[in-house]
Amino acid sequence: MNEKKVVIDKNNPVPIYRQITDWIREKVTTKEWEKNHQLLAEEDLAKQLEVSRGTLRKALSILIDEGILIQVQGKGTFVAEPKVLQPFGQELISFAESMEREGIKFETKVLEKRVIQPKQSIREKFSLTDEQTVLYLKRVRYIDDEPVIVLENYVNINLCQGIEDVEFEKMHLFAAIEKFSKGKINFGFRQFEARGLEEEQAQLLASVIGMPVLYLEQMTYLDEFKPVEISYVWLRSDKYSLASYLQRD
Repeated sequence: MNEKKVVIDKNNPVPIYRQITDWIREKVTTKEWEKNHQLLAEEDLAKQLEVSRGTLRKALSILIDEGILIQVQGKGTFVAEPKVLQPFGQELISFAESMEREGIKFETKVLEKRVIQPKQSIREKFSLTDEQTVLYLKRVRYIDDEPVIVLENYVNINLCQGIEDVEFEKMHLFAAIEKFSKGKINFGFRQFEARGLEEEQAQLLASVIGMPVLYLEQMTYLDEFKPVEISYVWLRSDKYSLASYLQRD
């Protein structure tokens, strides 16, 4: 745990605690400090940085709130496991795309893939007749062999014929929709809520019944307001966080 001496510039207009957070962030983002790396004890780290423990604690608390660090009672401060950052409110990207953007390796396991006659609520959302069918998908995504997300999707195959033959372990759903519809996904509507896991999802996420997770319902549209996909998603909140960039006029 020997570190090079860090020079904190007390004449810098940037507050000292911000200089410390920037230094720690750099260590984490460059992977010099990887997940589960243990920081020096507060007293030792404050001496190394030549700052007060109060200033150091302020910096650490910011990084803990951001999910970059985690404190374990009686053990110390560690680099937290990275969360998948899902943009919310800026753009419509899939969860697979968000993980790829952040360089997070993941695997997808398809539990079910079949063409079905959907229940009435799905038919109404797609404006389908009783005879028309949809593609039903159930998948689990894994990071480091750990299940982090369960996805159930209904796809309007009348708009993307042939998509039922895709190997979804290898191809992302949004990419498949755009390929087989020969169009572009234009927009989507997402609704989030906190929800306790039911038995099936708890088993798939290697968790316990009632554990709070982030639950998402989504409807995705092609051009001309054509609804093409409906999602029901369960996300482990210890692995996912939402981010939004908002500008005030």
